Amino acid sequence: MGYSIRLATAADIAHLPPIERAAAQRYLPYLSQLGLTPENLEDIVPIDFLHRAQCQQHLWVAVSPWPKDPLPKGFVVVERLVNGFFVVELDVAPGYGRQGIGSALMKHVMAAAWEQSLSTVTLTTFRHVPWTIPFYRRLGFEIVVPGNYTPSIRAIVNHEERHGFRRQVRVVMQCQIS
Repeated sequence: MGYSIRLATAADIAHLPPIERAAAQRYLPYLSQLGLTPENLEDIVPIDFLHRAQCQQHLWVAVSPWPKDPLPKGFVVVERLVNGFFVVELDVAPGYGRQGIGSALMKHVMAAAWEQSLSTVTLTTFRHVPWTIPFYRRLGFEIVVPGNYTPSIRAIVNHEERHGFRRQVRVVMQCQIS
């Protein structure tokens, strides 16, 4: 792969919203199926949240090994739950997709969870976008049925729904960390 994963610095943060917006363009063909508008896909993660996550060491970036190319190519930001991490956002710049960066970022989160003696990594993703569920399954994630949601996951699903991401088009997935 050649890219390294590291904790984000304050200087990295300004480069992350453009990655998020560009990565969201992959979902444009599915908007009507998902009940979304293009506006729903803009600036999902507020910049102040990224700053807080960076201070809490809950934000990682993928960077090139070449000094002439220092800007992040992808990022993952998590929120701490009682027994694990919740992946708020995972994005890779479109020109760098399918190079293992997304997988490396997720594996890094899983390793960080293990190092902190956390038992799970949880996320939500689109149910009807063809690449999302298979991508996370390859990493060891399984679908969590609504009856098994913890109170914090239920709160996240409700929060997403208030922001236009209907629970009918979303799925909760979780990986057990051993």
